[in-house]
Amino acid sequence: MGEIPELEDEIKDTDIVFDCPHCSKSLAIDYRGAGLTITCSDCGNDIEVPIPEGMELADVDSSSEDQELRVIHLRRSLHHAQERILGLENAVEDLLQRRDELEREQTQQRWQRAAVDERLGLMESALQALTDSFRQLTEAVQGEDVGKQKS
Repeated sequence: MGEIPELEDEIKDTDIVFDCPHCSKSLAIDYRGAGLTITCSDCGNDIEVPIPEGMELADVDSSSEDQELRVIHLRRSLHHAQERILGLENAVEDLLQRRDELEREQTQQRWQRAAVDERLGLMESALQALTDSFRQLTEAVQGEDVGKQKS
């Protein structure tokens, strides 16, 4: 069974602080006691020391050298993740600039298309006017031919 320091004793940042589920006494124990069954100093009941969120029992059982290696690996992983984040942020910035360029080009193309559509409309009107003129001219010529044939 593990020792339970009284709350009046100095509590370290690494200590696990929890309440006895039987008598609600506040208890503190060194982090290495995580997962152990201890006796409450107040009510005498056996209780299991909770394992803090994010902590694994393997963390407690490993040697300080293993923990140092794990910290080194975690720092390297963090560094690589930060580099990756920076790269992704740069890629996002590039994509945002490219999107702005494409939107500007799209706006220009819309204006150009509107101008082309306007010219095309004018050409269609002119073509229709020419067609109407040719039809009238054809009818007039045919009318003259009919008049000549009758005479």
